[in-house]
Amino acid sequence: MSFEIETLDKEKNIDLITIYDERSKIQFTNFGMRIVDWKIDDRSVILGPTESDDLIEYYEQNPYFFGATVARYGGRIENGQFVLNGESYQLEQNDGVHNLHGGSNGLYTQVCDYDIVNEDDIVRIVYHVELKHSVDHFPGDINMTVTHQYDLTNLKWTIIYEATSTEDTLLNPMNHVYFNLNETNASIENHQLHHNVQFYPLKDNQIVESLDTENINVEIGKDSITFKDIFDSGFQQINQFNGIDHPVTLEDGTFKVSNDELELEMTTDQNEVVIFTLNEVDWNDHEDSINVHSGFTLETQSLPNDINLLNETAPSILRKGDTFNSVTSYQINYKK
Repeated sequence: MSFEIETLDKEKNIDLITIYDERSKIQFTNFGMRIVDWKIDDRSVILGPTESDDLIEYYEQNPYFFGATVARYGGRIENGQFVLNGESYQLEQNDGVHNLHGGSNGLYTQVCDYDIVNEDDIVRIVYHVELKHSVDHFPGDINMTVTHQYDLTNLKWTIIYEATSTEDTLLNPMNHVYFNLNETNASIENHQLHHNVQFYPLKDNQIVESLDTENINVEIGKDSITFKDIFDSGFQQINQFNGIDHPVTLEDGTFKVSNDELELEMTTDQNEVVIFTLNEVDWNDHEDSINVHSGFTLETQSLPNDINLLNETAPSILRKGDTFNSVTSYQINYKK
């Protein structure tokens, strides 16, 4: 097992970190705490830039947040507004009238300091970052540590979040990785979900409408349902958004997706996961390499816009003096 560090931009202090052995290779960058690539026996299981692309330019220009760690807030906050402790806050409206993924100066835009801890078959990249009220207009300043850990023996990538705030604030971090277990970036329609899914309904503006999931439950067949089955289900919400862009309640903190050869097993301490199936592609420079439904996310987080749905009981509220802790793992297994 080995790791290498390559400097991509000396002036910006952007590095590419590669962890590898004879079975797998995983790459990260401190620009937005991104996962860049993950290969299992030379098969890439995530979407991202190819070797011929300019990696920094790719991430600066692409509108799909490939591989980025998102904070302070994953998802949309309606109208960029919320009330906390009786005080009203107006955030940047960077997605129409809404705040998306913490705004245009969110964590995904930052270059972060990091340390590397190498312990036998486990390598940890420990990132350190401060999220400032003066930059993103959320209340308080947050000191945050994000660890990307890779277990080469078990082909397991783990994200560990820890944060404290100087004031009561919101914190809803997640990672925006897109998975595709096929040998190419062919459609994920053949991928199987091994869970019943209860979609939270969305308004026309893609904001979670209510906490009622009863009308858009998808029951699996014998033991699975494919993305194609869901796309063809006739659900108005699926047709409206040309696929899935919905939060889903987790039954036991796990979620499995597979094709005929590989299985992705996710485990988390979060109650919801946002599934997004890359429902449109509007990026002229890369239309040939990125296709509609060529990847899916499993974004473990609190319910987007929870502060406006649940008010003072929203799970995304981080109180001054408390410590936020959360762990999510993604493991690749071979199917027998």
